[in-house]
Amino acid sequence: GHMSAYMLWLNASREKIKSDHPGISITDLSKKAGEIWKGMSKEKKEEWDRKAEDARRDYEKAMKEYEGG
Repeated sequence: GHMSAYMLWLNASREKIKSDHPGISITDLSKKAGEIWKGMSKEKKEEWDRKAEDARRDYEKAMKEYEGG
């Protein structure tokens, strides 16, 4: 399936959050990430939306080419 803007951002940010909060548990990491994402500016989120949209288009194109074999 395709990645949501949030998932894309989370994958990119996970390591940074971990280094900002050494020893953080998976549960707390998810909570923290959710808080950071909620607090992010609309512009930032739209940026990630575009990235997710691009990724989705690439994925669909790849699938079509794959199925077209």
